[in-house]
Amino acid sequence: DILVVETIFDTLNAKAALYSIGEFLEMTGLDIPVFVSGTLVDQSGRTLSGQTGEAFYASIRHAKPMCVGLNCALGASHMKPFVERLSKAAECFVHVYSNAGLPNAMGGYDDTPADMAEQNKVFFENGWLNMVGGCCGSTPPHIKAIGEVAKNFKPRKLPDITRPKMWLSGLEDMKVEDVHNHLGLPFLNVGERCNIAGSIKFKKLMMAGDYESAMDIAKKQVEDGAHVIDINVDDGLLDGLAAMQKFVKIAVTDPEVSKVPFMLDASKFDIVVAGLKWCQGKCIVNSISLKVGEELFIEHATLLRKHGAAVVVMAFDEEGQAATEEEKVRICKRSYDILVNKVRFPPEDIIFDPNVLTIGTGLEEHNNYGIDFINATKRIKEECPYVKISGGISNLSFGFRGVMKIRESIHAVFLHHAILESGMDVGIVNAKEMIAYDKLEPDLKELCENLVFNKKPEATDEMLERTSYERSVIDARKKGLPIPKKPRGVMPNLPRKQFPCDEFEPVPASEPPLPISDAARNHVPNPYTNSTLTHEKIVAIREKSTLPAEKKSQIDYKQAGDAYPAAFPHFVRGRDSLREYITELFTTQIAIYDGAMGTMIQNYSKRNKLDEAEYRGDRFKDWTCNVKGNNDMLSISQPQIISGIYRQYLEEGGSNLIGTNTFSSTTIAMADYEMEDYAYELNYEGARLAREVCDEVTAKDPTKPRFVVGALGPTNRTASISPSVEDPSARNVTFDELVETYFEQIVGLVDGGADILMVETIFDT
Repeated sequence: DILVVETIFDTLNAKAALYSIGEFLEMTGLDIPVFVSGTLVDQSGRTLSGQTGEAFYASIRHAKPMCVGLNCALGASHMKPFVERLSKAAECFVHVYSNAGLPNAMGGYDDTPADMAEQNKVFFENGWLNMVGGCCGSTPPHIKAIGEVAKNFKPRKLPDITRPKMWLSGLEDMKVEDVHNHLGLPFLNVGERCNIAGSIKFKKLMMAGDYESAMDIAKKQVEDGAHVIDINVDDGLLDGLAAMQKFVKIAVTDPEVSKVPFMLDASKFDIVVAGLKWCQGKCIVNSISLKVGEELFIEHATLLRKHGAAVVVMAFDEEGQAATEEEKVRICKRSYDILVNKVRFPPEDIIFDPNVLTIGTGLEEHNNYGIDFINATKRIKEECPYVKISGGISNLSFGFRGVMKIRESIHAVFLHHAILESGMDVGIVNAKEMIAYDKLEPDLKELCENLVFNKKPEATDEMLERTSYERSVIDARKKGLPIPKKPRGVMPNLPRKQFPCDEFEPVPASEPPLPISDAARNHVPNPYTNSTLTHEKIVAIREKSTLPAEKKSQIDYKQAGDAYPAAFPHFVRGRDSLREYITELFTTQIAIYDGAMGTMIQNYSKRNKLDEAEYRGDRFKDWTCNVKGNNDMLSISQPQIISGIYRQYLEEGGSNLIGTNTFSSTTIAMADYEMEDYAYELNYEGARLAREVCDEVTAKDPTKPRFVVGALGPTNRTASISPSVEDPSARNVTFDELVETYFEQIVGLVDGGADILMVETIFDT
């Protein structure tokens, strides 16, 4: 008639039994009541596995037992405080079947039937029980005596559950709705440091297999005010399944860690399920979402319900991550309806994470991320009764990493409003670093308010200036220097004073003209002004180049001076200058540039099987390293292919301008193929081929001149970013080296016939 899981001194055993019962009842369609009975082994009021009676109940409550109680280990007189607490906690019927006292020296039990009846009487008088019986040492006379006393009292009334609460447990229980953190906020601190993504130290320890030291990090978080420990061992070089299970199995044996509930956090669902199976308490799983599709979402949620876990549900769906207020509310409401109506998931065990996203990035579209989260939080809680709201708070201030004072001040302002005004309940935080809102410096608080609520366009700039100041303070303290003065803040842009033009007199005509040529006045570039790069440098580049002597240009651009366009027949288009013609072109129509050179080469290669030998051609047939993929060298080894591509863009594509096949034709980039010495020739030939094709096509239709755009692509070395994660000051190229390599490229392009120079595909300014 009834199934009872009893004498529970290890709650994980009971959870396994209850899981099996649930599976059986679901499979058979039967409705068999379930009773659950725990055993507190001594006067500490804890099970052998360390849980309090309330924590034990919170751990098995998801199975919806019809009756819960205590049995064995103790006599009725010793059980009084624990029965009282369980009676107040339980939402179902309550029972007790105690031993006939404590065992004597011979292992027997000395309490008589009258003794047991009298000791149980206090339970009846206080209305704590719905069922009573006996355990070790009791006999039918004992039970009869207890029954005679019990019939004179009314049973315990079931409590009225007006508002369900999220009830978590480790070795101790915790109702989330009743929690206040160390700053007095009604907020659950989830410790973030046992997360490989949140702590470099934790990651190193886990990678080294030093679980003992990793456990110290968990203890420190609890000491610093974490109510729940987030555990995440996601890393490509770590066996996540094994690491999660080992960490949890060690953690549950450490009372300083396992007294709080765990949040099991993983990108792979099987990892969190594996962790759940080693936790006796009621955990939180982080996370599931609709991005996997509704069918799999329901499957995951159903399994978590059977294990009794609370769940974090991310504001993701099949279309991606929710960024705006409306998207957050829509996805969370849809998830809620599925969980509550289709999965029968307890709404009080649902935690929505509407995505705390980074503000202060300098991108305008990110400026409302803070206020969108706060507004969405309130609406989600209004539309989805009993749910909780969580978020990864450190994401908010990621743009200000390295300055904890700034980051935690932003967090303090955000949490103050999100918690007290919108009802946020939970957050993954570093509890030790949290700052109370009313302890913030007034000027910094104002900066944070402006940033979080996007109150003014200058909010990010002002916070960046304050961040720079705080960094200088940190640096000064390290070096023992005086603390710098605080910035006064970004001043508003004031209007420029306007003057009437008639107050100014023109320069007298008798004064000498400015020492600038007409060409320079019209912005024709003169690369030799204040430059150390001389004509002799150009001559040297030509002389050392691999280009045959008969092709080498002899033009002295410096001697051409301001009239240097006249030195190039291809510059003469019936206009005074090329610049004049392009200006006319760009102001009368949208000019058409070409398309991808690399794609055309790839397509040609696929059709014609352009292999290593074809890339080398006759010129490079004995080259010492592989060159397949060096598209720029085709201007020398397979010029007909490159000319053909130029012609296709001009004739079929209708381009006005075509870029040269010189994207990587620098000495630096060509070093990968041991072809540094060919940089000038590659640029010369790339431009020359384009020049010939442009002139040929223009001759057919002189009304539409075509122009050669000399392409200067990026090198494969960055000057703004370190190539080493260990040393941010490291660089593998200097500014002067870049100038040298680009100058040689420019000479080759212009000698070959480029009309225009384009610096393109800039990822390192």
